[in-house]
Amino acid sequence: SSTVPATVVSMIEALGLTEGHTVLEIGTGTGYSTALMCHCLGEDSVTTIEVDPQVATRADDALEAAGYSTWTVTGDGLVGHPRRAPYDRVIATCAVRRIPYTWIRQTRVGGRILATIGSWAYGTGLAEVTVHGDGTARGRIVGRSSFMQARSQATPTHLGDLEARAAYADTERATRVSPGLLEEWM
Repeated sequence: SSTVPATVVSMIEALGLTEGHTVLEIGTGTGYSTALMCHCLGEDSVTTIEVDPQVATRADDALEAAGYSTWTVTGDGLVGHPRRAPYDRVIATCAVRRIPYTWIRQTRVGGRILATIGSWAYGTGLAEVTVHGDGTARGRIVGRSSFMQARSQATPTHLGDLEARAAYADTERATRVSPGLLEEWM
């Protein structure tokens, strides 16, 4: 349909879904992207999380009307849904400041995570990372994407993002690309 955001369809295509994959979707919204993935994989292969109870209920009703009785969870998608893990793919239809380590832990080795990264109101860096056996995930920015910020991260912190500094307090990792790149709008 011409009213469907091309970004959502492109993101689903970028996931490289194949029969047998399981998917965790962060941000159910209307349930449209959930329905597309249910159509491709079967309803039992898709778990979707929505933070807003009213939005989750409307999406679940729409999915049921479309013939999909999927796993619609109400909660904070940043913690994922460990009950149904591990997942082959994780897709976020909200922007996050960084990919939460909980998503990495809940993704199979070789699995992929696709999420919009940014700390501004509407992020534009679409990150695709692959999970490795050593508990890390590596990838790159593969395009532009714009979603509203994950609700728990929408309000700017007053003292900087302490979560980032505490995430790996006992480790140090080098990068070839400046993290300041994420702050550039274009």
